Amino acid sequence: MRLSRYGIVLETLTSDHLEMVRLWRNQEFVRCNMQFKDLLSREDQEKWFSQLNQNRNLYWVIRTHDYPIGLIHIKELDDECTVGEAGIFIGEPSYLDMPQSILAILFMMEMAFLALGLKRLKAKIRSGNQHAISFNSKLGYQLEPGQPEGFQYYTVNSDGFMGATEQLRKNAQKMYGTETVVVQVNDQNKLGKSLIDRLRKESYFNPKFV
Repeated sequence: MRLSRYGIVLETLTSDHLEMVRLWRNQEFVRCNMQFKDLLSREDQEKWFSQLNQNRNLYWVIRTHDYPIGLIHIKELDDECTVGEAGIFIGEPSYLDMPQSILAILFMMEMAFLALGLKRLKAKIRSGNQHAISFNSKLGYQLEPGQPEGFQYYTVNSDGFMGATEQLRKNAQKMYGTETVVVQVNDQNKLGKSLIDRLRKESYFNPKFV
């Protein structure tokens, strides 16, 4: 499945992407902000993917102008599909300070709240990572109280996200339009089918299916 909005494409992660993602993930500038900092082998990456519950996790490769630049996800969805953990990393250094990451996050969070119907998103951020903390606060995330130093959870609900990003979303829609292009494949799992069905019905996304 390929989903296109705001000038970026989110392409469902497949086994064909694993080596590219592993090489991204092993770069020092990526690992330094990860909780698990060890270098990953091909076997590590393949084992992780083979054990991934496709009905509880959504991973996409981010593309711009059909060029892959990073990975974004909503993972560990609960049984009622009300809470999930969001995350992103950019693997191509030349795109670290470019707008594609925020555009991808806006699109992903819109889908989380308006298509999947999540009540809350979590994000895990390392204490002292002021860039990530500031970035996520602009999306409406707030620190969950009472956590020790280290990697800490920040959370946001639909109203918090929509309020915090109102101007960002208006600017993105002014520049790129409101259309969401959906390229389907026939072998979608239950979660993927649910996402597609809700995108089809939600006028906010102005969906176009091809």
